[in-house]
Amino acid sequence: MKREGEKLYARVFRQVRAYILQNNLQPGDLLPTEQALVEMLGVSRNVLREAIKSMELLGMVSAQPGRGTILQHFNLDFVFQNVIFAAAAEEDHAVAEMLDIRKRLELGYMRVAYATLQQEDIKKLRAIMDQIHERWKAHQFFHDDDKAFHMALFAKVDNKTLRSMMDAIWDVDANFKTEEKFKYLDDTIIKHENIVRALEAGNDEAFEAAMLAHFASGKYWHQGRSFAEY
Repeated sequence: MKREGEKLYARVFRQVRAYILQNNLQPGDLLPTEQALVEMLGVSRNVLREAIKSMELLGMVSAQPGRGTILQHFNLDFVFQNVIFAAAAEEDHAVAEMLDIRKRLELGYMRVAYATLQQEDIKKLRAIMDQIHERWKAHQFFHDDDKAFHMALFAKVDNKTLRSMMDAIWDVDANFKTEEKFKYLDDTIIKHENIVRALEAGNDEAFEAAMLAHFASGKYWHQGRSFAEY
């Protein structure tokens, strides 16, 4: 079934994917030959190759000379990284929307995350926080530590998809309006510190309040014009 406005290679992509599922192909299995797929789907070699190339870019298959096209192990992290980077490109609005998604994910799962955190996890968060303080004293940007902090908060939540999405969005955020971010890092550190202190005190209400305060800035509102507080 052709979807309105859908490119031919995208339809072929869906058809090949359906073939994989219908025939219960597993990682390491070969797809039919190019000639067989061309005849089966009724398309040109160029269209088929474009569809297979898209599958390769998503890590779904690997075309190996002399062997054929082999089904790969499914890697959710790889898929999210490619899809989110492709969607974002250099569009600030798209990145802002992704940050809004991360905000809703973290706030939606924060109570679940709180219940999973043990003392050793809180100590790890404190160590990351200390590293953030040291970097900021040296006037260094601490994006990697900020990411590590948030990923550690949700590390034990039983939802790999959540963590994969967060990880991919964090990587997109790395180079998003860095100069503007720099103006608000003092405030960012205070917000992170409040999160850790709430965890150290075992105060779930303070933790939730600190998380809400953290995501109150314009950075996490996709229609916001700046990172300033609203």
